[in-house]
Amino acid sequence: MQADLNRAAGAVAPVTPTSTPTVDAMRDACRPALSGTARQPWIDDAAASEAVWAAHADELTGQVVQGQNGWAFYNDQVEDNFSQSVGRRLLTAAEVSAWHRYFAPMAAALASEGIDFTIQITPSAASVYPAELPVWVVPLRGATPLDQLLVAAPDLPIIDFRADLRDAAQQNAVFTPVNSHWTDWGGYIGWKSFARCHAAMHPDAPAVVVPPVDGVLSGGIYNEYASYHVPDATPEWTKPIFANKMLPVKVTDGASNTVTIDGGTAIDLSRLPASTVTEGAWSDQSALILRDSMGNALSGLWAQQYKQTWQIQHRYDDWSSPPNYRALVEQYKPNVVIVQLAERHLVNAPAPGVTTGY
Repeated sequence: MQADLNRAAGAVAPVTPTSTPTVDAMRDACRPALSGTARQPWIDDAAASEAVWAAHADELTGQVVQGQNGWAFYNDQVEDNFSQSVGRRLLTAAEVSAWHRYFAPMAAALASEGIDFTIQITPSAASVYPAELPVWVVPLRGATPLDQLLVAAPDLPIIDFRADLRDAAQQNAVFTPVNSHWTDWGGYIGWKSFARCHAAMHPDAPAVVVPPVDGVLSGGIYNEYASYHVPDATPEWTKPIFANKMLPVKVTDGASNTVTIDGGTAIDLSRLPASTVTEGAWSDQSALILRDSMGNALSGLWAQQYKQTWQIQHRYDDWSSPPNYRALVEQYKPNVVIVQLAERHLVNAPAPGVTTGY
């Protein structure tokens, strides 16, 4: 019996729903349909897929894999990133269950306390620009760990940004070829997704305001892979041109240094833990935000939306110091809790016994 249970836990978790989902307005607002191939090369014919992978071993020796049109992607040395991007590295049933077991008690507890909660999984560049992967990789791309988590956790308040970002990418860059982070414009598109999802989940709460823009500004390469000898490539970094002036924000960093910055300015991960206070913010709410570097592009908007934020790094890349959400909620008493995490962290499922404190 135990052997059977172990085999089941070690099996690959489902990548598609086992039954036809019912129409759900909230699901559609938070997880819009994503077009893609129905083929699953790493499930339907793993041996053939691995043979293709092995045939290109010489392209997979470095820290970065070169794609098409100047695009580059971190290799598997960084959280199995490249294998995740094509579905070669999928989650086991045990790993998916671990994520659900981790977040579900917190979601229930926060709901009972009247605290708005969302899990914002920021997609990788490959999830938004799959056609820019190496030519030989594109036919091998199937479902990814994010697809598996969405299937396994229909009850969790997860926002899936991918469809909106793919649509927006037809007009303006939401990632650039030589940086693993979404651009500020990509963050703005994600903010619009958050606003729509929040309105469906919490119709009686203060609205998440989407500030109007007068256009998109492009400038700067910000080559994250330059140290790996990846050449610069365009399109350049994109930012929204806001139609209205943002409010100044008072930021206190982890060293208790307080400065006032221009509204809309990103709060870099290196400054965390940090708190913000914005007089006249779009709402009088406060927000506890556990985030990573992908939160940079959202941080300026968080500071405009909420009168006060507390932004803390979650460290889901290595679980060196797991956050105790219950203690943090009791300390700060926020109206809103947001967990923003990069898609590639999903392979780092919480170990048995690690909880959010709930």
